Amino acid sequence: MGAHHQGRVWWGSGGWVQRQAAPQTAWVLLAIGVGFLVLSPVLQLQWRAFLDGGSAFARMQDLPRIGTTLSTTVVLAILSSILAVLMGTLLAWCASMLPQRVRRIGELAPLLPLVVPAVAAVTGWIFLLSPRVGYLNMALRSLPGLDRLEEGPFDIYSVTGIIIITGMLLSSFVYVFVFTGLKNMGQELEAAAAACGASPTMRFFTITLPLLRPSIIFATGVVFLLGLGQFTAPLLLGRTAKIDVLTTEMFYLTERFPVDFGLGAALGFPILALGLMVVLFQKLALGEQRRFVVVSARSKYNVRETRWWAAVVIGLYLLVTTVLPLLALIYVSVSPFWTGSLIVPELTLRHWSSVLGNRGLVDAIWTSVKTSVIGIAILIPLGFFMAFALLQSTRIAKPVRMAIDLFATLPIAVPASLMGFGLLFVYSQPPIQIYGTTAVLVVTYVTLMIGHSTRLQFTTLVATGQEFLEASKASGAGPIRSLFQVLLPMCRKGIAATAALTFVLLFHEFSASLMVRSARTQVIGSVMYDVWAGGIYSQVAVLALIMVVVTVIGVCVAGWLGGTDPTQQRADT
Repeated sequence: MGAHHQGRVWWGSGGWVQRQAAPQTAWVLLAIGVGFLVLSPVLQLQWRAFLDGGSAFARMQDLPRIGTTLSTTVVLAILSSILAVLMGTLLAWCASMLPQRVRRIGELAPLLPLVVPAVAAVTGWIFLLSPRVGYLNMALRSLPGLDRLEEGPFDIYSVTGIIIITGMLLSSFVYVFVFTGLKNMGQELEAAAAACGASPTMRFFTITLPLLRPSIIFATGVVFLLGLGQFTAPLLLGRTAKIDVLTTEMFYLTERFPVDFGLGAALGFPILALGLMVVLFQKLALGEQRRFVVVSARSKYNVRETRWWAAVVIGLYLLVTTVLPLLALIYVSVSPFWTGSLIVPELTLRHWSSVLGNRGLVDAIWTSVKTSVIGIAILIPLGFFMAFALLQSTRIAKPVRMAIDLFATLPIAVPASLMGFGLLFVYSQPPIQIYGTTAVLVVTYVTLMIGHSTRLQFTTLVATGQEFLEASKASGAGPIRSLFQVLLPMCRKGIAATAALTFVLLFHEFSASLMVRSARTQVIGSVMYDVWAGGIYSQVAVLALIMVVVTVIGVCVAGWLGGTDPTQQRADT
């Protein structure tokens, strides 16, 4: 009888194995699986760099202009981040002062550039500011004082052009974080300062900015990491003027056979080291994740005066970052040729017919959609369980929670181009040789986006709270029933927002896709680059517009499934 009772204590219903060991085993297996997915491309690639006494670093030093490439990479990251932070903070401040009549649309306007793929935006600006045949440059050269110029006055193929374009592309990310902080911040201190006679400018610099410091520091770290691994603008704009950064040098290695993975790892090592330093600085500067946003109860004070000039600033930003590039793309797509002429004798749809009638291009578009949807189907549940593991209320061993937190942070800290190069190295050889198949694209997308999926859903779970889940358990519902009937329905809108943002990031993904593509596995971004390299610019414009249209459809579908406006939800997160 005693032995039977002892067996029930250990193995039976309610025994130690069922209550403690089994759940912990599931979390450990989750950590091991995600850890292999995230760590293997980074560690194996960097291990390759240090083989043979670090000979790869010696080969890197022998590269022509490597010093210039390193300095360009750092300067581009620093200056584009500064520009993005200044623009994003200004946009957030202007959005907080919008008149009620235009407030809703004005708050959403700075997010619209996120819907336009970076490769499409950069292509649009090439059509506008190419020195000789850019539409905007030609229009400016018709003005008095500039009519003697043969090219310019702006040159998009320059370090300055790359910095400005990159800064504008990244400013929307800063706006998301800073504007969220402004919305959640009470205005009691601003009201007290106003009562003491402080002007709006003084209140902004002495009250608002210090309170926004956590949001600004976090946003700065994010855009610096994105700028450090920036690939699209340097590749499309820098190749003409022979302006290279570390990520483009790594990409050029993939175009040679055999690929020198050791040299690629050495080129990526400075980016990896700087990225990890930035993440560590964020941890030290901000402490807990709860400090990322300044939270306050809804204030009864509203001392921020509305200004119509704030709407003008946001409108100009939308015009420059989104409207003008899209108009240029549309104009080129229906023009017989891109000649730079502002007057086209006749418009044509033959470029659209050519693209849609090309089996290879259509297959690439379908592959992008298919792999993005499959990636979301994997990322949403995987990110949800990882986010659930990060909650302090979850009964999980601290080392396992710390490991899951690390694996959710690393893909965000490592640039997509470096991760893509590592994934090419890992999956192009045994034991997991899936290069040349659609599976390598899915694995690449899941590896890149697992951090974003986890962090966004973690925010949703924290905002939802655990009270209803605990009440369900107290009423006798099991964990599975509580999950599907209580927690998931309450998180539906947040999950839909995560799916929408993830689809945008996956469908727009350019750098890692170029790294792992093959002749049999092309996506829309990679074929767009091939068409661009071939000089068929009108088809490039068509492909860019197709990317925009499919992105909008994907976001709308995700919002419909979640029963909310995904763009607004994304701003709130």
